[in-house]
Amino acid sequence: MVVRVAGSPPGDSSSPLELRHDGRLISAPSAEDALGLIIDGYPDLAPGPERMRARLTLALHAREVVQALLNAGEVFEQSTDEQRQVLLGVQGAEPPGPEVWNGVVPLVLVTSFYRPLGDRDQPRVAGPGQIWWIDPETPVSLLETLHQVRWLDVLRMATPDQGSRYRNLGPNGAAGYWWRPCGAGVDT
Repeated sequence: MVVRVAGSPPGDSSSPLELRHDGRLISAPSAEDALGLIIDGYPDLAPGPERMRARLTLALHAREVVQALLNAGEVFEQSTDEQRQVLLGVQGAEPPGPEVWNGVVPLVLVTSFYRPLGDRDQPRVAGPGQIWWIDPETPVSLLETLHQVRWLDVLRMATPDQGSRYRNLGPNGAAGYWWRPCGAGVDT
């Protein structure tokens, strides 16, 4: 099934945004328009806090789905009991807060709860640990990070006047990904 927001057909290089989600190919003029096709009622919400809450809700849902899929892998059995409690927890009112993540299963978190946006410190990463961040701060950051954690596939995204803040946007997905460089991303 193909869903179009713009006049450009999917696959046309003039379409600024093209992504694949839930079996659909979405071509849109902006990240806001693409989210309008993914989040029910998003176009009807007022810009600002209402749309931010909708993006946060989507980020939390995606986090639960992606974490559950990662937990279903065979390396989950190599996790300690403490790591399993973190991996199986639900991020919401009380997000996971390990000081250091060194589990073999990547930990998926939503940036809104951690500094500089939230009030919690970002966990440090120690090998072999990875943290996969979902950032609902802006429509573009949400789509980029949902791609990173493999919840959807961004096929093309033109972001005028700015480069991506996120590493590895492309076929490598979330491999080696961590959030903004603030000194908490990687243990040295």
